[in-house]
Amino acid sequence: LVQSNCTTCAVLEDMSAYWTPPLMFFHTNGTIEIVPQIGGMLIYYFLFGDRIMAFPPGFRMIAGDAGKQNVSVSLPDTPQSLWGPDEKTPKALAEKAIGFNCLNYGGSAEGALTRHLLPNKSFIDSNCPDGLRLELMFPSCWNGVSLNADDHKSHVAYPDLVMEGICPVDYETRIPALFFETIWDTSVFRNTSGHFLLSNGDQTGKNSHHS
Repeated sequence: LVQSNCTTCAVLEDMSAYWTPPLMFFHTNGTIEIVPQIGGMLIYYFLFGDRIMAFPPGFRMIAGDAGKQNVSVSLPDTPQSLWGPDEKTPKALAEKAIGFNCLNYGGSAEGALTRHLLPNKSFIDSNCPDGLRLELMFPSCWNGVSLNADDHKSHVAYPDLVMEGICPVDYETRIPALFFETIWDTSVFRNTSGHFLLSNGDQTGKNSHHS
C-alpha cells in the first residue's frame, strides 16, 4: 500500500486501507439492503500522550470482535470519573471503544463512545432524525516489538480511559490513536417495517470490528 500511486482519501499522502462494517436493513419480507451512507468515512489520528511513535512498516491491527457473543457494559454508561477497576479491564475498555451515536442536529449532541450497543429501530426512528454514527476507537498502546499478532490485537492495548489515559504495563509505547466515524442515513427506513443489523447479521452491534 505504501508504494501505491493513488488513493481515494482526501489526504493524498494517505495510502492506508480502511474498512468498516456496513449497516444493513432487514425487511419483514426477508430482503436485505445496505443503509445509505452519508458522506465518506472519517479517520482521525489523535496524538494522545507523550513520545508517540509512528506506525512502523508492516504494522497491522484490528479493533472490535466479529465473533463476540455478549457484552457487559452498563446502560447508561458509567461516567468516566467513576470508573473503577472493573471498568478498566482490557475486556471492558474494548467494549467501551465501540459507539453508536444517535444524531439529532436540532437537539443535544451525544458524546462520542457513550452508547455501545446498536439501538433498536423504534428508538432510532423516534430519536435519531439525522441518522446513526458508528464509532470505533483503536488501541493506542503497543508492546513496542510485534508488528502483528495471531489475533491481530494482542500486541496492542487501550489506555485506561479508552481514548486517553495511562498505558498498561508491557504496552508503554504510544502510537497514534485511530478513531473511525461512519454516518448511516437510517431515516430512509423510518416508515418501513424491519430492523437494522450489521453486515455479519449482528442486531446488537457487539460484533462491530474495523481494520
